[in-house]
Amino acid sequence: MTKNFLSALFLLAFCSVASAGAIEVITLIDITGERDTALLIGTTEAQLKKFVPSGKLQNQIAAFLVKFEGQEILFDAGLRDGHVVNELVKNGAAPEKIKFVVLTHLHGDHFGGLVTPEGKAAFPEAEIFIAKPEKIFWADEKKNEGVLEALSIYEGRVKLFDFGDEILPGVKAIDTTGHTPGHTSFLIESSGEKFLILGDIIHFVDIQLPVPEVAVTYDTDPVKAVQSRKFILDYAAQKEIPVAGMHIKGSGILKIKKSGEGYENF
Repeated sequence: MTKNFLSALFLLAFCSVASAGAIEVITLIDITGERDTALLIGTTEAQLKKFVPSGKLQNQIAAFLVKFEGQEILFDAGLRDGHVVNELVKNGAAPEKIKFVVLTHLHGDHFGGLVTPEGKAAFPEAEIFIAKPEKIFWADEKKNEGVLEALSIYEGRVKLFDFGDEILPGVKAIDTTGHTPGHTSFLIESSGEKFLILGDIIHFVDIQLPVPEVAVTYDTDPVKAVQSRKFILDYAAQKEIPVAGMHIKGSGILKIKKSGEGYENF
């Protein structure tokens, strides 16, 4: 894999940085790279030839720092040995001042950066928000060592939520399970404007946007993952809400519309 330490700053087109209710989204790119099409489920040769002619899938790992109404919220934390903390610093955000880290799910490339290589809290003042079904699956049932370590390090500051909860002012948890049992997307709303943090709804935008039926081998429930993808992308397209995804290449941010049986960025 190649590494890319660039951060992409995206300001919603319908408001300025200084205006009341502005939502500022800073993309923190952890790492970029290529993956093989063998990871895909439900593709045809014709689809691969059309949408992935190189035979290689481009994606990245990213987190997002969202600022609105005086709040700074970090959505996901990247890899344990990744670069999200460095990217925060480059963008003027001190990790020790981050108060809220909201996790879309508990795969290592999303929660790993909570813990430093030395085994300490990367965000020593932060509360960590996790969906209840996600915590139950990875910590209580699977007893995932990395998850248990992170929960221990942040003991007393882990906040569990249910789907539909407003977990912080202006941040609502949306059920998009399938990729994992507690995978969550988040609807952010400020002064009538909206933004969606998708999480892992899309891994490979070149094919999963035009052909949303395509799943990936690391979906816990591929059928449910496809259903969740169509549900949340339909909602975003109908409401014209910009979206951010942790594996969408480039800025990680799209504004989508329906296109045939799938979707496209515009």
